[in-house]
Amino acid sequence: MPLFTPDTDDTAVGAWPRRWGPLLLALPDALLLCGGLVLGYAACSGGEALPHGTEWGTAAVLGVYGTALAASGAYRLPPRQMDVSDLLRLGAGLVGAWGSAVALTYAVDPAAVPPRSVLAVLGAVALIGIPGVRVGYRGLLAMRSAPPDRSALGVSPSPARLEDLVPRDPVAIDRAALRAALSDRTVLVTGAGGSIGAELSRQLLALAPFRIVLVDVSERNLYRLEQTLRADGYGGDLDLCIADVRDAPRMDALLARHQPDVVIHTAAYKHVPLMERHPAEAFRNNTQASVQLLQLCEQHAVDRFIFVSTDKAVHPSSVLGATKQLAEWYMRTGPASTRCTTVRFGNVFGTEGGVVPRFEDKLAAGEPLPVTHPDMERYFMSPEEACGLILHTLLLDAVPTYSFRMGAPIRIQWLAERLIQRHYPHVDPETMIEYVGRRPGEKLSERLVRDDETVRPTEHPNILGLDGPAPHARAVLDAHLQRLRAAAANESRARLRHLLLDTCPGGRRQTNGAPSSPLGS
Repeated sequence: MPLFTPDTDDTAVGAWPRRWGPLLLALPDALLLCGGLVLGYAACSGGEALPHGTEWGTAAVLGVYGTALAASGAYRLPPRQMDVSDLLRLGAGLVGAWGSAVALTYAVDPAAVPPRSVLAVLGAVALIGIPGVRVGYRGLLAMRSAPPDRSALGVSPSPARLEDLVPRDPVAIDRAALRAALSDRTVLVTGAGGSIGAELSRQLLALAPFRIVLVDVSERNLYRLEQTLRADGYGGDLDLCIADVRDAPRMDALLARHQPDVVIHTAAYKHVPLMERHPAEAFRNNTQASVQLLQLCEQHAVDRFIFVSTDKAVHPSSVLGATKQLAEWYMRTGPASTRCTTVRFGNVFGTEGGVVPRFEDKLAAGEPLPVTHPDMERYFMSPEEACGLILHTLLLDAVPTYSFRMGAPIRIQWLAERLIQRHYPHVDPETMIEYVGRRPGEKLSERLVRDDETVRPTEHPNILGLDGPAPHARAVLDAHLQRLRAAAANESRARLRHLLLDTCPGGRRQTNGAPSSPLGS
């Protein structure tokens, strides 16, 4: 799928160096290689610069180094975008080039190639000098990239919306059908104070169901939600409930009191690096609480249960993704009396703690934007789009899992550049980006559909039905969840993470395109 990339107009500020800068590194690399040969001959061969008869052999050695540099990605990225892993790959390529050059001295007439002593000097110069040029260049740019003077810039722009940056067609949902379907129904939303929960609350109030129960563990979030809904003009009663979805007796009492017909479960931890450090809390909140809530809904004869998942649950490489995939699997095991649906989508633009608010906070302070990797990309959709499609799935009953069309993935680097241009239109965006390297658990890109899932169209063009084999029976999952609970109770972080990722191995262990699992069938 093609990426949505920025315009390539060479008149844009800084476009020329960003486009051609990596190629210009070839010049100092060539000078270093030639200088290394000259130094080697001067030190080891009596000062003769290039002995007669070694011209072709010397050219072959330089060709070996050039090939190794290109293969290692030395010219794929400008120096300021290179992280430690890129430098290590460059160093490995240079070591391989030196080994290949030495091998030439054994494969051909030794008189036709530079002596091994010369190659040793060349190898040292290349291994130190070529990465050193990149490190020095990056350091120089870092010293020169002072934050812009905020005093001359005026008021920061309003928070960016997805449609401000990427053309989007509006998402249509059948509000009349939804209004009719919910007119006599009670809807309970968990995580109502979060970004998705709050937008769901706003859209549900417009659909006027019989009753809406809004649940969140955070007093602050519920208070803020109530004030927002009142400011939007809602004057009726609001059932706001402070409750932790992990608290089974509390949730049992709420379900018994309100007798909801529909439960939309959005409460979850969602930050990948943070959950890598706290796998027990990720498991308790994302998996155990979701499983527990589904079981309670079954006991209270809830008609419809909607579980909000994430693209990180597709072949997960992180604790967060594994906890969400386990919960997805469990949603497939319930009795028919409670219709359980999973909705899966990518990042929601502008959510609290997400990349966009974090970038805009940095820009408001005049600080550079931390981009993990120039190739990092993510799917995005607006909260309004995501919540409208979640609600529309209430009208569908075809498959257990739905995914949303989100358009092409967006490069985080491109997103950073666009946001910089909104705040500082006369500043080269490249000078305001700091490449910090990938964080634990992060993929360069995400997927919305597993390898073993079949995509089926639905009546809505932006909603895809996903069908596939149920991976495990409930009894099997219950037994594994018991082992995970024991590991979480013992605060065995390493063991718990191992158990989670071995259950949902993602790209680590796959057989015939589908993830393998130690759980059996």
